[in-house]
Amino acid sequence: MNVPYLMEDSREAGRLAAKVDADAWVREYLAQVMPPGTPHVLDVGAGPGHIAQAVHRARPGARIVAFDGNPDRLAAGSAGPGGAALVRHCGDARHLPFDDGTFDIVYSRLMLQYVAERDRAVAEMARVTRPGGTVVLFDLDGQLVWHDPLTPELRAVLDPVVAALGATGFDPHTGRGLYRLARTAGLTDLTVRVDPYHLIAGAVNPVEREQWHLKLDIARPAITRALGSPGAADTAIQLCLDHLDNEETLTYSVAFTVTGRKQLPQTGGSVVSPPRHQHSE
Repeated sequence: MNVPYLMEDSREAGRLAAKVDADAWVREYLAQVMPPGTPHVLDVGAGPGHIAQAVHRARPGARIVAFDGNPDRLAAGSAGPGGAALVRHCGDARHLPFDDGTFDIVYSRLMLQYVAERDRAVAEMARVTRPGGTVVLFDLDGQLVWHDPLTPELRAVLDPVVAALGATGFDPHTGRGLYRLARTAGLTDLTVRVDPYHLIAGAVNPVEREQWHLKLDIARPAITRALGSPGAADTAIQLCLDHLDNEETLTYSVAFTVTGRKQLPQTGGSVVSPPRHQHSE
């Protein structure tokens, strides 16, 4: 695996696909910036390809590439509805194996928080976008770390876990850095959107609790490494679940979405018009 990811487990592909309404996410965050015709689309950090499949359902004529750092996770979605329609590539997001200006739209959803060299990954996303094309970056701020009340017991397990994960490149505050990363990559006409993501006020509902339980169990090896023993990991996981079950507590994070345009080349002081898209008949 070229891009570090903390949740290496055969159950992770299913968890990723189950936690989001992929069609709703595409309608909300991609539909308005998708060019007409038959766009060439790249999903960076595609996981099992559930979002890319939703793009295919929304735009059956689009050419869609699902790109991820884990071949097993990437292959796990190939048998799903629309899975066979995707082109799948495995590799490192910091070294995308595509020519400059290949894609009309490139997006990343909840991937950059796990990449140590985010600037390189975003620069690569911009590089493979055609002039006039669009890059969409979607990631979290506050994941794992925003709780109220943050008791001494909970802090005593969260602080070393977050510190250990940070050594792998994970950043719980990636969302707030997306605007800077997009600017550094040379993207223009930037828009920034912030939405609630995790928002659990009072006792978590049973379905969401099961999702959190699965997430924590998948992360158990990383938690064990951070805290030094399986027993300490068990205690940490139970503390997190107890917090979520408590009617008096709050857990939250927000999602940043930064959308930018790949700048058009300039000729003789004027901006060149973007290429015309072919429309399907």
